[in-house]
Amino acid sequence: DISSHNNFDKPMILRITSFKEACTVTISQPSGGGMPSQTFTLAPQSSKSVDITAWIDAVECRPANTVHNKGLRISSTAQISVYYEVNHTSRNPELFVLKGRNALGNDFFISSQNSAFNNASYNPAPFSSFSIVATENNTTVTITPSKDVIGHVAGVPYTITLNRGQTYAAVAASPMPNQHLEGSRVTSNKPVAITLADDLISPIGFGCADMVGDQTIPVSITGTEYMATKGYLNGSLEKLYVTATANNTAIFKDGVQVTTLNAGQTYEVTVTNPSI
Repeated sequence: DISSHNNFDKPMILRITSFKEACTVTISQPSGGGMPSQTFTLAPQSSKSVDITAWIDAVECRPANTVHNKGLRISSTAQISVYYEVNHTSRNPELFVLKGRNALGNDFFISSQNSAFNNASYNPAPFSSFSIVATENNTTVTITPSKDVIGHVAGVPYTITLNRGQTYAAVAASPMPNQHLEGSRVTSNKPVAITLADDLISPIGFGCADMVGDQTIPVSITGTEYMATKGYLNGSLEKLYVTATANNTAIFKDGVQVTTLNAGQTYEVTVTNPSI
């Protein structure tokens, strides 16, 4: 029943946790998107859930290929962790880990899975996407999509200008796995943050569909060694996707070289061991 899936983006919750110090937390929209500012205090080592579902139209970065005033700024007087959680009460949930200053940069490669399609039988259809938010006024952003996105063709750079708190979503033009946006590049003259989303992904041969997403990191803090643990998906569905940020990047799996990638290329790894 398609109608039962139309609320897959609700509720929308911010999960905020303090550490050793008490703090004052403020949630605002610098560009005045329509959600009222909220300020509250947290005791040391405590958590608070903030439901922002009532302002969903003021927060979700849609439609695509349009500049919006929908960026959120979460500030605190002491260290906190923040998760953006979607639909924890039903199917298709996801947690987006907000990475604070580690998310800000001027040069990004977009990563994505490219083996499962997006279930386009839903309206609106959920496609692979990435959303950009600016932290300063007059931010010039250049986007080079690896595949066609709504309003722009693959391989042709285009430029947008964002002010502080403004957002822009690049959305794939097709739900097919080989048209996902891995390898797209985003550069900017001032720091931006980028959130990745890939909704209702359906591996071929399996009936279920799920959302995956995260706030990504810039090239400046990407690394050369990563560890992952296997989850509980069936058979060969556990995957890692490795995207190179420089040419002639040798990729090793458990110490054995498996491929060499150039900048923007992606390699799929099937996770069969408990860890990799």
